[in-house]
Amino acid sequence: MEIIFIILIVVGVIIGLWIAWGIISPHIWEQPEYEVKEKEGKFEIRRYKDAKILSTTTSEFNNAFSVLSSYIFGKNKEKEKIAMTSPVLTEMETDNTMKMVFFIPKKYRNKQMPTPYSDDIEFSTQNARDVAVVRFHGLMTVKKREKNLDKLLELLTRKEIQTKGSAFYMNYSDPFVPPPLRINEIGIEIYSE
Repeated sequence: MEIIFIILIVVGVIIGLWIAWGIISPHIWEQPEYEVKEKEGKFEIRRYKDAKILSTTTSEFNNAFSVLSSYIFGKNKEKEKIAMTSPVLTEMETDNTMKMVFFIPKKYRNKQMPTPYSDDIEFSTQNARDVAVVRFHGLMTVKKREKNLDKLLELLTRKEIQTKGSAFYMNYSDPFVPPPLRINEIGIEIYSE
């Protein structure tokens, strides 16, 4: 009986730490700077500042993440580790490919990035832009993406806000966060006022 009690305590502590990590982790990584211009429930219009990014384009989510994460975890010619940032941004391209974007930490704003081994990594600047977003929690399934994108587009239509480009997905949580606590957003660029 005593062993079962100890096991239950250990399992309870592990679950508690897992939940705590899920709550804390999305807030510990550097994020791109923005100003909220309008808010209505889980909907926001944001003005993002210029941001340096690194990206790769591929047909597989896991392949894209592997290419970018390997680079920032030190698989570069200088073997320099770069801090993880959030969100991880994914844009669907028109030819069944996707572009994955990592934001570059501010400390590299005026500093040269390490040289990648892979030619698949591209460095660029994402110019300041206005973006409409809707936030949701849980796993980012196709059904949830479609439902929340529809919700976002309906709201933008009602508010007579013009969009430009296609929607993109932002994931703020690492894979170790309990699924119900994962933070996701769907965004789409809008025309500035």
